Amino acid sequence: MVKTLRPFHVWALGVGIVLVGEYMGWNFTIAKGGVLGSLLAMLVAGTMYVIISLCASELGSATKLAGGPYDWARLFIGPGAAASVGLAVYMEYIALEAADAIVVACIAQSIFPGLQVFPVTLLVIALLTFINYRGVVAALTLNFVLTMIAFIAILAFFFSTAFGLVDIHPEYLFQGALPNGMIGLFAALQFGPWFYLGIEGAAMCAEECKHPSRAVPLGQQAGMITLLIGAAMTLYLCTVLIPTDLLGVSVYPLFEAAKNSGIFIFVALLGLGTFLTCVASANGCVCDSSRSWFALSRDNYVSSWFSAVHPKYNTPYRAVIFTMPVAIGFAFSGFLDQVITFSIISGLLCYVLIPFSLIRFRKLFPQTTREVRPFVGPLQPYISYFAIAIAITILSTLFWGYKYNLIFAFVFYGISYFYFSHRHKNSNIENNWAEMGWPLPKGLENGRIKKEAKNIGDE
Repeated sequence: MVKTLRPFHVWALGVGIVLVGEYMGWNFTIAKGGVLGSLLAMLVAGTMYVIISLCASELGSATKLAGGPYDWARLFIGPGAAASVGLAVYMEYIALEAADAIVVACIAQSIFPGLQVFPVTLLVIALLTFINYRGVVAALTLNFVLTMIAFIAILAFFFSTAFGLVDIHPEYLFQGALPNGMIGLFAALQFGPWFYLGIEGAAMCAEECKHPSRAVPLGQQAGMITLLIGAAMTLYLCTVLIPTDLLGVSVYPLFEAAKNSGIFIFVALLGLGTFLTCVASANGCVCDSSRSWFALSRDNYVSSWFSAVHPKYNTPYRAVIFTMPVAIGFAFSGFLDQVITFSIISGLLCYVLIPFSLIRFRKLFPQTTREVRPFVGPLQPYISYFAIAIAITILSTLFWGYKYNLIFAFVFYGISYFYFSHRHKNSNIENNWAEMGWPLPKGLENGRIKKEAKNIGDE
């Protein structure tokens, strides 16, 4: 694939996928744990994602491969984990794309009541698939424009509220502070990842970056800072403008907060922002999910037919096209919280294996030379263990309300792990390291020499 992307493209991919989480979905934390539960979920999930973002920056700039978490697991853990996390990334972004398309269709129906939700959802998915089929630069340039408009809309609304241009209701903060007691605080964590879900995907375009060792860390970290600021502003705006009981069930809370302000310019701006950020997110999801499927295909985990690159547009066009029927399958259910939940579960599996991949990487390759590790994150590997603990904790909270989703995900990814571990049991991980141009770790090199000497002696 052609190397054309720059740091702002990486930022646009990461933030473009995730900023929709500020416009919708995060508010289910309010339904579970009230304002305090939502605040706790935002902080806990934010801590985890800062660590995941640092891990992804280090791994992405070192490997420079399109598969992202899949390639990291393949290089440092094993074939079963690689297949499981590759499928998890694929399902995470496909489910997120479907959720975005459903919200776009709901917005369109609210403006034009005669429209039906499902046909509009199909149109959105088909259009974004075509854009990604034509080329990644055009797709991510579009993401950059849409994401900037949507983020500026949040900034403008926040500062107008802070300077007293909009009447707020501080009493809403206390009325719905903790409606379900202490258990609500714990249960609210399950939707906390929605503030930041998918930011690790910014590293998945490393293979198409001009200078991945610079573009990936810079774009990834700038994206994480953007999302932390956006999450804090969004939580404040919505909790002082919408009663808690209504906020917890809203489809597009920022838009409703703007309507409650009574100022037309903000209603129009946040309505446009909601629409654009859903389109940008779905667009980025097509890009990342297709790259994950392309990587699985290239290594024969799925049919190698999907690994073809278009002769004119230099895109993994078959993998891009295949995202469409799977996204339509998710969208067909029409249950937004169920689709969001499966995306979160798939993402949390990645958030266990991404830091574990970094732990293994650092153990196998302790060198900090520019050839092996162009970007070195702070406080590693200790914060990676902390991120794994947070991800497992959040995963456990999904038992409240979504236990069948959780059971299905464990069965699906468990079967994938054991099947591909057996199918690829003879794969040689040392060959993968050689492809990267890395020297064989000293301990393994000595072990291999002894094994070869023993074999010669036996002969």
